Amino acid sequence: MYTFKKQLLFILSFIFILSASAKTETLTYFDLPNPGYISNVMIDIIKHDGAMWFATGEGLNYTEDDGDTWLYYDEDNGLVSSSISALFSVPSPSGQRIWVATNHEENIDGKIFGLSDGVSFSDNNGDTWNQIDFETAPNDIPYVWGGDRTIFDIAAHYDPLNEDFDNWVFFTAFAGGFLASADGGTSWRRIFPTRADSIQFYTAGTTPSLRNRYFSCAADTSHGDSLYLWAGTAGGLFQYVFVEAKEKAYTKFINAVAFCENCGENDSSYIYYGGSTGFTRGTKQSNNYMSRFEDDGLSGSSITAMLDFGGKLFVGATISDVDSTSTGLDISTDFGETFTHFLMGPFEGLNNRISDFAVINDRIYMAVENSGIAVSVDTGSTWQQIIPDSSVGTIGVNIVHSLNAWGDTLRVGTDSGLVQIYFDPAGVIDSTRHTHFDENANSSAKIVDVETQLFEGNEVIWTVNIPHEITVGSPIIARSDDGGVSFVPFNYNAYSSDIAFLGDTTLVVGDSGIVMSDNAIKPLDPFAIYEYFYTDVDTFVVDSLNNDLLTTIDIKGDTIVIGSQNGFAVSLDRGQTFEVTRVNLDSLTADLVLHYTSSIEGIDGDWIPALDIQYETTDPVSRVWTSVRPTYGGAQGISVGYSINTLIIDTTTVPHDTTVSSIRLWENVYDNYAWNFAFAGDTVFAATNDGLIYAEGDSLITIFGGSNSNWKTLEMKDEQGYDLLLDGTPVYAVEVDDNYIWVGTDDRTIRVRRDSVAAPATPLYVIDDKTSADEVYAFPVPFSQVRDNQLEFRFVVEQQADITLEVYDFAMNLVKRVIDNEPFEPNFYPTAGYGRRTWDGLNGKGDEVAVGVYYFKVEYSTGEVRWGKLVVIP
Repeated sequence: MYTFKKQLLFILSFIFILSASAKTETLTYFDLPNPGYISNVMIDIIKHDGAMWFATGEGLNYTEDDGDTWLYYDEDNGLVSSSISALFSVPSPSGQRIWVATNHEENIDGKIFGLSDGVSFSDNNGDTWNQIDFETAPNDIPYVWGGDRTIFDIAAHYDPLNEDFDNWVFFTAFAGGFLASADGGTSWRRIFPTRADSIQFYTAGTTPSLRNRYFSCAADTSHGDSLYLWAGTAGGLFQYVFVEAKEKAYTKFINAVAFCENCGENDSSYIYYGGSTGFTRGTKQSNNYMSRFEDDGLSGSSITAMLDFGGKLFVGATISDVDSTSTGLDISTDFGETFTHFLMGPFEGLNNRISDFAVINDRIYMAVENSGIAVSVDTGSTWQQIIPDSSVGTIGVNIVHSLNAWGDTLRVGTDSGLVQIYFDPAGVIDSTRHTHFDENANSSAKIVDVETQLFEGNEVIWTVNIPHEITVGSPIIARSDDGGVSFVPFNYNAYSSDIAFLGDTTLVVGDSGIVMSDNAIKPLDPFAIYEYFYTDVDTFVVDSLNNDLLTTIDIKGDTIVIGSQNGFAVSLDRGQTFEVTRVNLDSLTADLVLHYTSSIEGIDGDWIPALDIQYETTDPVSRVWTSVRPTYGGAQGISVGYSINTLIIDTTTVPHDTTVSSIRLWENVYDNYAWNFAFAGDTVFAATNDGLIYAEGDSLITIFGGSNSNWKTLEMKDEQGYDLLLDGTPVYAVEVDDNYIWVGTDDRTIRVRRDSVAAPATPLYVIDDKTSADEVYAFPVPFSQVRDNQLEFRFVVEQQADITLEVYDFAMNLVKRVIDNEPFEPNFYPTAGYGRRTWDGLNGKGDEVAVGVYYFKVEYSTGEVRWGKLVVIP
C-alpha cells in the first residue's frame, strides 16, 4: 500500500532534489484487537458530523464514541483506494460532506509507483462515495490523476463562527497544481496566481515550477462573505483574495456614471456606476467599493441611467442589458446602500427604457424612450408625461434617448434627430424646434447623446448619432454653432456613445476608444485617437483600455470617469494619469493575489508543507499559521501571520463613510517545522518531529526572530507514568474536539483530555493483526546505535502470564534482561505505556554492544518460549 512513510520518503527526496480536570481517567486495554482499528499510522485527524475521522495508509478510520469502538472504509468497502493522503469536512446543503484524497500503487516497467486517484466525497458518513471523474467533461482536466500528483491538502469555504456555507472547494496536488470548484465539487478547474504561472504549467516539455508545486491550503472565512484563501507551495505562500460581490466593483458594461452632489469635493466623495450587472459605488480614489443588486431593492439587473439630485439617487433599470423591458425607476436615499422601487405605471414595460436624466431649476426630466419624457417638480414623488413635439409628424420624434439641460432649454435626442424644448420660468413649454437628420452614407438620425459646450462665449451643441439600419445610415458626431439650426457631421467610421468636455477639448468615447478634438486650435479639426492608460509614479504603463469598447464618460472639475464593457477608470489630474478598475465576475478568479516568500520578514522558508487558520474567540479575526522549510535557501520553522484592523472614519464626506484596513504582520515563533496544526481557543497545537508542542497564542505574538521558550511539549504518559511514545517519535496529526486532544503518529494514536493536558493520556489500541501470535520480532531492524534511539519488541500474550525478555549475542551469552518476570494481561504488545519495553543497545554494564547479529527470547510463565532475531549496525 502507498503508506504515509512512503509519502514522507517522497517529501524527503524532494528536499534532496531542491538542495542537491483533575479526575484521573482509567487506562483501558483491549482484550482483543478491534477489527475496525486498522492502522497505527495516523497522518491526519478531523472531526466530522460528531465523529473523529483518521487518515491512514490502510484506510479511513473513524470512531463515534471517543475511541471505544471503531469503523473504517477502505478499497474493499467504498473507497477508490485505501491509502489516504488528505481529508476535510465541510457543511453541505444536505448536511455534512467529507472529502478524501486517495492513492494507489502500480507496477510500471518493473518499478512501483504511487499514483493519485484524485478526490472523492460522501454526504452520508461513508455509506456511499462519489469520485470526481477528471477524465470526462466538464472535468476533463489533464494532470490531476497519476504519478507525482499526490493531493496533500483539501480546504473549503466555511465560516465556523456564523455557520455560513459556501460552495468553494479547493485541493493541492504536488505536481498537479491547485484545483478549485465554486459549485461544491460539481465542476472544477485549475487556478493560478498569475497568467505567467498558467503558461509555465501548461508549456509542453516542462515540469511545474516551484510556484506551481502545491502542498497545503486553508480557507480563512473571518472576512465576512469574502474569502481569503491561503496556498502553500515550494516557492512561497500565496494569498488568494476572493471579494464578495457586494463589497467590490461588480458592474460591467457601464451605461451610466453619476457624481454624488452632496458628498463634498474631496477625493473621498462618491462616484456611482451603473451597468449590465447592477450598481457600484466607489470613491474618487477608487479604493473602496460597494455593489448592490436586485435583493437590495433594485427592480432590474441592468442600470440604464442615473441622477444624483436633492439628496436622492435616481436609477433607471431594466430586466437585462439586452432586453428593452424597463422595470422603471428605483430611488435611494442612503447613498446607494438600499433602493426602493417607484411604480411608474405607463412609463414601465417594453421599449420604455429610462435612458437619461436632466435638471432645470428644481425640475427633473427623465427620458423614457417610447413614452417620451417624464417630469417631476417634487424631487421624484410624482411624475407627468411630456411629448417632445406633438406638432411634428416625423416618425420617431417622440422616441427619446437622451437629454441635456441648458438654461431654460431642454435638448432632446430622439429617433429622428434633435428636439429643443423651450420653457418659461414657470416650467411651461413655450415652444419647440426639431432638427431632422437624414439616414444616408454620411449621416444618421438616432441621437443617443446630446451635450452643450460653452466655447469662447458661444453655445456649441454636440450630438452622437447612430443609424437605425447599418446598411443605410452611418454613425457620426455632429456639431452646431448656431443653436441647432444646422449641424456639421464628423464621420470617422466608428460608433460613439458619449461626449464630455475638458475645457475647450471635446472627448468622445466609443468602440474605437476615446477620440478628441482641441477646439482652441482648430474648431473643426478631425478627431484624433487619444491614448488612455493608467500609469504609476514612474510613468510605467500598468493597464490600458485603448482596445476596449468605451461606453460612457463624465467629467466634474479635474475628475474624469470613463466606463467600458469591462470596468471603468478614474483620473484626478485632468487625464494625465488614470486608475483602471477591472471588474471581475468570475467566482474562481481571485480579485487579488499576494505572494509571501523568505524575503518577507517572519517567513524564513519558501516551502510551505502545512498551514491552518486560527480564529480569535472574541473577534472574527484570524491568524495564519504556516510551517516553513527551505527550498534553495532560507530556514525551517513555524511562522504566524496576524492582522491588525484599523478603522478609518471620514466625517468630511458622509457620516457612515468608514473603511477597515487590514495589515498582515508575520513573525517566526519556532525553529522546527510542523506537519499539522490544531487550536483550542487561544492555544495552538503543532504536530512536529519534536513531538506535540503547544502554547498560548498571545504569548507568541510578542516574540520576534523565532523562539522555542514559550512552547511546551505535551507529555503523553499513562496512569502509571509510563511513556506512551518513545523519545524522538514525530507527531504527524493533531485535532481538538470538545473533550479530547487527538494525537496521531506513525506508531500509535493517543487521546489526551482537553480539560487538563497534565492528566494521564489514553492510548488507542496498537494493532498488528497481520502477524500470527506465535511470531515475535523487534523493530526497527536493523537497529542503528547512531540513528535510532530505542528498539522495541513485538509479542502477543494470549492469556495472563509473567513475561521475561532477554537479549543474547551470537554466542548465546546474555547481553541484557529487558523484562524481568513481570505480569502482562492478554493483548498485543507493544501497546500502552506499561506494555512498552525497549532496548537502547547497551549491555548490562551500560556499554554499547558490538555490531552484529543478536537473538532475543520471550519466555512466558505458562511455559511457552519464543525466539526472535535482530541486527545492530553502526
